[in-house]
Amino acid sequence: MIQRYIFPMLLVLWAMVIFFFSSQTYEEQSITPFLAQFDTPYWYERLEGISFMYGGVEVSAHTAGVSGFLEFFIRKGAHFLIFFVFGLLTLGVWQSFVRNAVVAVSGALVCVVFYASADELHQRLTGGRTPLLQDVLLDAFGGLVGIFGLLLFNRWRKRRT
Repeated sequence: MIQRYIFPMLLVLWAMVIFFFSSQTYEEQSITPFLAQFDTPYWYERLEGISFMYGGVEVSAHTAGVSGFLEFFIRKGAHFLIFFVFGLLTLGVWQSFVRNAVVAVSGALVCVVFYASADELHQRLTGGRTPLLQDVLLDAFGGLVGIFGLLLFNRWRKRRT
């Protein structure tokens, strides 16, 4: 019986971790000082042709420096990974209480999108942070991959038994 509540407890803890990170200012989370070692002509030359728009701002080594450019990818990777885990845990909760797979997956996805949106709104209240629709989409995609990852894992596990 206690196993039924493992996923809900883990989900609440993970949501608290997300809330904690969203409460930190950009400066508190910055790893740019560590990445400054890559601000060399060698890395500028290697990355100079890479440029794209994200949230209406150009992202490139030219505009952000190599350290800022690398930090951008680390931060976006963290968004994806954090919500990958959130999606996985959310589906685990739904599957613990709902037997219909379509309802469980749909409910989990709605919860992921809702929490990703709430997270970005929370960041709006945090100094030095900017809420972005693109981050909600990235978070939702990470959650969706986590949801399907758990579905595939469950299918694989079921076939082995």
